[in-house]
Amino acid sequence: MEFPRLYIDGRRTELRVCVAQTFAARTLGMLRSSRWQRFEVLCLPRCAAVHTCFVSSEIDVLFTDRIGRVLRIDAALAPWRIALLPQADSVWELPAGLAARCSIARGSRLQAWPSC
Repeated sequence: MEFPRLYIDGRRTELRVCVAQTFAARTLGMLRSSRWQRFEVLCLPRCAAVHTCFVSSEIDVLFTDRIGRVLRIDAALAPWRIALLPQADSVWELPAGLAARCSIARGSRLQAWPSC
């Protein structure tokens, strides 16, 4: 399966994105650590809240608006936590520290291209 790539402010990265469109994909999220081996970023469209119950390590959680602009970053969210931002349109999950390494900040624009 070919995953779309993450674009940050129009700049292509080599990071692979899984866009969780199905109920099963949204439910599994990052629960299975082997999923991280196939892609680096999980995008949950039409989502404003996530939890890290049963997740084995910290993750970066990015909330974006309808056009992919980052509204808030919850860096290194620990297991067994909940993060929500009611005005968000989508949530992006990344391994802890990846947002900072990619210079993603509030106001950055994220896109998965080609979109699924």
